[in-house]
Amino acid sequence: MTTLGILTSSARPARVASPVSEWVESLAGDRFEIEHLDLAQIALPAFDEPASPKSGAEKTTAHGQAWADRVAALDALVILTPQYNGSYPGALKNAIDYLYAEWKDLPVVLVGYGWGDASEVLPLLEVLMGRVDADVVASVGLGFREDLSVEGELFVREERTAALRAALETVAAKVEELQSVSA
Repeated sequence: MTTLGILTSSARPARVASPVSEWVESLAGDRFEIEHLDLAQIALPAFDEPASPKSGAEKTTAHGQAWADRVAALDALVILTPQYNGSYPGALKNAIDYLYAEWKDLPVVLVGYGWGDASEVLPLLEVLMGRVDADVVASVGLGFREDLSVEGELFVREERTAALRAALETVAAKVEELQSVSA
């Protein structure tokens, strides 16, 4: 079965990521085996490997290797990100920076939430994931008031739900294609 990671990038104690994660998981259905990756629990320190991940050097820290192993085991990933001050959380940038080869060609869907449908954070994250050679399949933005309350109550617009369903269909097709090429 295809392993889909759901990465919760907010590490703040008061966050609305859990209902958003549950919404994504409910739309993934039985098609995917879900692996939850919560950066608040993973708690990576600021990047401390001696070599750049792009160099291909082996990880030397236990936390760096454990993070690389978790991401490498995924077939695809949904990144959940709040829009904090127009950008993504520092914990997410740090987690992305720890890896390079593990992101290459990984089908990724970005789900942002915040004011204005997370319209500022999603383009920034698309560029960042492109720099590490991930395959960004789609971005879906959820807005406070239109899709969820600031307390985390969900009432997602149907077009946003349809967009995520379509993105997950594309992910499934891309994973199938990648697996047939590598077989």
